[in-house]
Amino acid sequence: MMFMAAKQSKKAGLPPGSLIYVSDEDMEIPESEKTVTVFAITYNESGFEEKKIESADDLKKLNPEDSSVPASTTWIHVTGLWDTEIVRVLGEKYGIDALTLEDILSMGQRPKTEAFENYIYTILKNITFDDAEKEIENNQISMITMEKTVITFAEKPCNIFDPVIKRIKKDGRIRKYGTDHLTYALIDVIVDNYFLVVEGFEEWFDEVEKRMVNHPEKESAGEINRMRTELFLFNKAVWPLINVTDSLEKSESKLIKKSTRVYFRDVEDHITRVVESVETGREIVTGIFDIYNSGISKRLNETMKVLTVISTIFIPLTFIVGVYGMNFEYMPELDWRYGYYVCLGLMLLIFVMMIAYFRKRGWF
Repeated sequence: MMFMAAKQSKKAGLPPGSLIYVSDEDMEIPESEKTVTVFAITYNESGFEEKKIESADDLKKLNPEDSSVPASTTWIHVTGLWDTEIVRVLGEKYGIDALTLEDILSMGQRPKTEAFENYIYTILKNITFDDAEKEIENNQISMITMEKTVITFAEKPCNIFDPVIKRIKKDGRIRKYGTDHLTYALIDVIVDNYFLVVEGFEEWFDEVEKRMVNHPEKESAGEINRMRTELFLFNKAVWPLINVTDSLEKSESKLIKKSTRVYFRDVEDHITRVVESVETGREIVTGIFDIYNSGISKRLNETMKVLTVISTIFIPLTFIVGVYGMNFEYMPELDWRYGYYVCLGLMLLIFVMMIAYFRKRGWF
């Protein structure tokens, strides 16, 4: 949170609607990786046409009416938000409010949806789970839904929308519907990907739980805390989507047709299942932490038991040594020829008898 405050300070003193890219990652991105790609696909029930946009000037010239496919629906997808000129041009071309453009360029936004006169603005989080690093990766997706056009903005490159692109190219059914159905399809594919994240968490939980049962280590406490943190971040990205889909389902905007509302209700059911899985995951992490504490306590008890047995064995031996270590002049055993050997033998006998007694009682 401190980091986000520091990043947002870049906008301090600037007027509302200033277009500045603000990342929520504590890292500097190399200039070579700051690539921006834009593609547009125009389609109707009979076919589609795809275009790759090379520059902001190409965006200004983009006109779906000039397409070889009579325009029914146009989808423009922008990947990489470092070039704010692209965002500005799209804002001017399609009449997008300056505050909306500012939100598009500000990462770390909470998932939400807002209805305007000529468009609906939606923010979602594309979450993936890194199996190697055991952490979630966040890619903010902003979505503008208009009467004939949908514009999506992705902070970083991702292939999350590839299934939708494939359906547009190969499946005529999705091409029968308008921008509201495309919006549903894009949200649905993001939510479906959450189940893969849930599976990644479940495998991680199983792995850690087995390790905690067999051989808990002090270092494992850090991993358990990391599990809690990643689960919290995932829940933070997923939970608000219940309100988002509910708002879209009940929206009074003319952009959402009545026939599409049932699809948003279905997505809401999926999100509810994901949220329930997150709640279950929290309980699992709590159980793993309890197992860890029990394992550490058991190991401590075993150590204390061994130390107690050793101390108990040496109590009578120390007593004997202490008695014959006194420097009194008149101690009959001191003048006995075999006194030393008898004393050692007595100490050895006591040691063996105590070990046998402890083993019989099952103390170690």
